[in-house]
Amino acid sequence: MTARREALLVVTACLVLFLTGARDVPFYTRGEPREGLVVREMRQTGTWLVPSRPDGELARKPPLFYWLAASATALLPDDRELAMRLPSALLGTGAVLATWATARLVVGATAGLPAALLLATSFEWTRAASSARVDMALTAGLTLLLAAWTALLVQPRRGLLALAMLGATVATLAKGPVGLVLPGLAVTALVALRRDPSLLRRLGVIPVLGIAAAAAALWYAAAFAQHGAAFIDVVARENWQRFVDTDEADTGHSHGLFYLPLMGLIGLLPWTALLPLAVARTRALAATFLATWGVVVLAFFSLADSKRSVYLLPMFPALAVLILAGSGTTDGGDRRVRATRLLSALYVPALALVALVVIVLSLGIDAVALLQPWLDERDAIGAAAVVDAVRAVGPLMALLSLATLAMLPSIASARRRGDWHRLILLVAGVWIAWTASFNGLVHPAIAATRSLRAFMQQVDRLVAPTETLYAFFPPDPGLRYYAPRPLAALSTSDPDATRPLLVWQDEWRRWRDAAGRTLDPIAVSDAREGRRGSLVLVMLPPGRPVLAPEVPAAPVPDVPALTDGD
Repeated sequence: MTARREALLVVTACLVLFLTGARDVPFYTRGEPREGLVVREMRQTGTWLVPSRPDGELARKPPLFYWLAASATALLPDDRELAMRLPSALLGTGAVLATWATARLVVGATAGLPAALLLATSFEWTRAASSARVDMALTAGLTLLLAAWTALLVQPRRGLLALAMLGATVATLAKGPVGLVLPGLAVTALVALRRDPSLLRRLGVIPVLGIAAAAAALWYAAAFAQHGAAFIDVVARENWQRFVDTDEADTGHSHGLFYLPLMGLIGLLPWTALLPLAVARTRALAATFLATWGVVVLAFFSLADSKRSVYLLPMFPALAVLILAGSGTTDGGDRRVRATRLLSALYVPALALVALVVIVLSLGIDAVALLQPWLDERDAIGAAAVVDAVRAVGPLMALLSLATLAMLPSIASARRRGDWHRLILLVAGVWIAWTASFNGLVHPAIAATRSLRAFMQQVDRLVAPTETLYAFFPPDPGLRYYAPRPLAALSTSDPDATRPLLVWQDEWRRWRDAAGRTLDPIAVSDAREGRRGSLVLVMLPPGRPVLAPEVPAAPVPDVPALTDGD
């Protein structure tokens, strides 16, 4: 296969992985609608220089992702979720292409396709590339920088320094100083390991990071000129306090030292079994740099107080190339090969189990019911949605399951022979088919049980367009994003009027009207938000609400189904 056709295949596989279901899966976590609110505020106010949230609080990240998402939203105004997720999908695809080119250069032409598919199908990578979050923008910039510097170590060419500068600038404008700190630490570690200061000049470290710092400094200076101390407070909280003390920064995600190594093993699935191959026995400078890069990323974020699994994404391209670099060894006496064969033996039974469970579900047998005693209410609703979604497309899912079972002998054969390239291509093909099927057919059904999008459409029909919608502030990001009109704080309402109020179930239990009566629900969402429960629409009578002396344990009463004509 020619390089051009391989690249086209890589792009196609990425877009199938990252964009299937992007339009149909509503936002149902806090992160995506939070970013959506920033983008919406940018477009409504025209304030693009320093993004902010609807309540005036400055966004906690630099503007690159928001600029891209706002531009996509302007092009696709009727597909908000797709537009918000499009930048991550395109940036993730670009980073996979950069990794494809790096593997071809460092390992050989035959390594490019399996390295690219290995990266694209990694669980954490696919999740980030299909989410409306800033993390893939940082990762794409760092991957471009990594690819350019690795190429400079193998085969210096004109233009590579420009690519490195572009990558560092993208990373810095996506998530701040970490876009400079990580590559700086990686090169410093390489210089110390090789005892070769000339590598700084060879990689153009000073001009590359200097140009990126200068470009970012222009934005930081403009933002400071506009917002002063408030902007400095955000920068300090996000780039220093988050690293040393999440309580002081009020950012959460505090975990122990070994949290990220464990999350990295999960995030690399289904390729964790091939990780021993990445421990290559080579003194090649490019391979040493890739290994150093991966270790620096893992060590840096493991030392930080705030830890999220997505922070490890910048090391995944290096791991993909290193795994392919070690895949040429088939010696059964090599400990790396023995470990890989042992771990990869799980592929066949794991895929067979998935296929058989889906076949059972597609036949109308609810095998998930066996798990009901161990599921909480929210997960049980999601599991029921999965069963219903699989049944709705039973023949298609059964056909996919049978095709998977038919592939298992080939996968087992490639594993026995140590033909890791073929194994990666086979497993990646199966994984892409299952991921696309899940995102297109099952994920929308799960999201529907947790998203407020459908409920807010019902609220829009029940509350006259001329009426103001009220809520207790600060409202949940998903509530605010999908609300059919801007929300007002209840404290600003007219106590002499009847007011439509959106309250969570835990709030509904605590509050009473001025006469001490329970607030009568008009509509209750099927979606639930953790401990807060369902979202409830009530008409608050005149007078100020009061807190109940005791919180009742009774659930929100059932509300009859409402139609467009109600």
